[in-house]
Amino acid sequence: MTNKLKTITLLALGLTTMNQAKSQELRKAAVHLAVQDQRIKIYTLVAPPEMFANTSHVIELAHELIVVDGQFFAPYAQQLKMLTDSLKKPVTRFYISHDHPDHYLGFGDAFPDVQVYALEETKQHIEKDGREVLKQRQEQFGGIIAKTLNVPAHAQKEGKEVIDGVTFIFERSLDNEDAVSLVIKIPEVKTYIAQDIVYNKIHLFISGNLDGWRKALRKIEHESEYKIILPGHGEPAGPSILKEDLEYLDFVDKTLAASKSKEEYKSKILAAYPDYGGEKLIDIYLAYYLKKDWKEK
Repeated sequence: MTNKLKTITLLALGLTTMNQAKSQELRKAAVHLAVQDQRIKIYTLVAPPEMFANTSHVIELAHELIVVDGQFFAPYAQQLKMLTDSLKKPVTRFYISHDHPDHYLGFGDAFPDVQVYALEETKQHIEKDGREVLKQRQEQFGGIIAKTLNVPAHAQKEGKEVIDGVTFIFERSLDNEDAVSLVIKIPEVKTYIAQDIVYNKIHLFISGNLDGWRKALRKIEHESEYKIILPGHGEPAGPSILKEDLEYLDFVDKTLAASKSKEEYKSKILAAYPDYGGEKLIDIYLAYYLKKDWKEK
């Protein structure tokens, strides 16, 4: 990775030098009690919007804890560890929903010994590329990146599974925000852990064709028995967030077609969604991921 690319990426996060990245006083993540039932509680930890607002979910069962996704920056994974420690039950499973580093890179130091599960495709990707990604991010951001990586050891299969007396449904979702994503449903508490299929008041990360993403959102809409939707970015939500995300994707398509430059596109998105966080996500996908022949003025 070139020094120019490192600098651009740091600027995109508002961290202009590696020293600033190491010493910056980061805002704490927010913790929400998303589900409270006789046998199950689910806590959602959300990083601040300027740090991508990515989520981790702690599922508290009768005798154990299950965690879904492990943050990007190590301080938020440490905050996640403080949350699990406070519940005084062992973390028996740690699920990674997909292979984007903001969901798996941060927790290696905080949870070095937990059993990590992921879909086979995600497991293979992290085994192949995860350590190099970790090294690159350490070079970019210094001490706010974890020193170690806890690679998934278990391939999660699709289907129903009873854990500590509670039924979980594991599904594979294809071609949405990422190529392959793990969805976790808990019918007993009408909860759908959608991760990056759903964003709540955070700018969606756009990198390609959006048809598969729309299909995944509509699938959740059709499963109307689920009343609590846990997103990969932003606070816990209800089913109405699905319509909002679909409308956002439609606006993106229309705005991409009408915009002659990246600057014009971004200004239109920000004007249409002034209350959304995660503006830096737009900068990153425009710089590196979204491929379009812009007709610059």
